[in-house]
Amino acid sequence: MRPGFLAIPCFLAIAAGSAVAQGPERAATTDVLHSAAEPVRALAIIVMDGRIRSAIERLDRKSALWRDALERVADLDRRVLIVTPDRIVVRDGSGALDAFDGSTLAEVSPVPGSNGVIDAVMVVLNVALLDSLHTRLGSSRAEFEADVERVLAHEVYGHAIPYLLAGSVEGRCPDPRPGESARDSCSIRRENDVRRQAGLGERTDYELKGLALGRRLASAGHRTP
Repeated sequence: MRPGFLAIPCFLAIAAGSAVAQGPERAATTDVLHSAAEPVRALAIIVMDGRIRSAIERLDRKSALWRDALERVADLDRRVLIVTPDRIVVRDGSGALDAFDGSTLAEVSPVPGSNGVIDAVMVVLNVALLDSLHTRLGSSRAEFEADVERVLAHEVYGHAIPYLLAGSVEGRCPDPRPGESARDSCSIRRENDVRRQAGLGERTDYELKGLALGRRLASAGHRTP
């Protein structure tokens, strides 16, 4: 099992937070990049999935930090591309192509331009997996929608935006290191800033309990990692 990913009994292996992709190359399929993908927040975010788009719009209304950061990204003419796993292919070191791991909840991949500047970051968000698990657990639609917002706060505000504002890997905002308090880590500090403004609660650890999904799993008798 890949580092950073957790097994959930009777369900699927999903990420507790996110993984910043390293190693295999991720590439969005051509139809994502040249299709009806709709821009959000003055072209700073490109997204196709309606559930993700709605969550972005809710965060846009609720969090000034989120809005201001995306405006700064747009001013730099940089982008966040949010895609779903069915739109992703993975190329390994030998050049072979494979599908993206459908059991992964979210992943972030900075995309340097020809000049080496990171002017785009691709966020893979497995919203179908999140939706399916919530449905199987009997969650309300509001619980699912709030979890999409929480994942976006982490992946976009916590990871993607720091890369884009720096324009280089020097902007990397890591998840908790071994022995580090989750609250003290760069990505979760940033995530919590948006969560507080958006009324999404504060994340206190790097486990699934930070999502409504994790609490549902616990109440159903499943051990949350």
